[in-house]
Amino acid sequence: MKKEFENAILLGTEIVENGGEIARAEETVERICKSFGAENINVFIIPSLISVTATINGEEITSTRRIYKNDLNLGALEKINSESRKKCNEKTSNSKISYHYNIIFSIFCVILATGAFCIFFGGTLLDALFSGLTGIIINYMPYSKKLFNIFSKTLIEATIAGMLSFMPSLIGISTHPDKIMIGTIMLLIPGMSIGASMKDMMSGNLIAGILQLIEAIIIAFAITLGFSISLIIFGSDYLA
Repeated sequence: MKKEFENAILLGTEIVENGGEIARAEETVERICKSFGAENINVFIIPSLISVTATINGEEITSTRRIYKNDLNLGALEKINSESRKKCNEKTSNSKISYHYNIIFSIFCVILATGAFCIFFGGTLLDALFSGLTGIIINYMPYSKKLFNIFSKTLIEATIAGMLSFMPSLIGISTHPDKIMIGTIMLLIPGMSIGASMKDMMSGNLIAGILQLIEAIIIAFAITLGFSISLIIFGSDYLA
């Protein structure tokens, strides 16, 4: 039973790490613990920590794990959901789940997202192309993102994205750096974090919701600072 207890905590941790809701992670851990006979189950999760206490065979056990959040991965969340349902003896789909996004598909989505927003805000097709290329570069830069905290990681990516937005104009190509930046910035805006924080607070998870909201504000500040650095370096001469 202790092994099942640890597996339940692992699945709860993976839900949060892959962008899942705090409430869903807590419910998953509680359901799995109940399925193997645990009693007095208490689950506490915030974006950076999970702590679970349960009584197993008359013995009270507490386990705590540190959570390191990754990017949103819906495929991984579906896989975790399927595993948790199996442990709870619930019906699951027999189809094989792939939670590793194809690199070509990921690049296409980056180009589509950045390019679409760039054009929507008044950019040209050429601006959209360079916005997509900038998005690919900041998404696949060869550095270990886990070595940096959320503020530092976002600041690095925003600064590089801002500087790359000016490169076409600097080499004589007629583009609009501000439109390129608008398209690229959409990859960094913490929209999911803000939505999840509101949902957590409305469902009663005030601490988790407030922490996620503060994290989103810090990310937004890092984005602003990063793009401001590029504007300070290159000035406003190249802006439309």
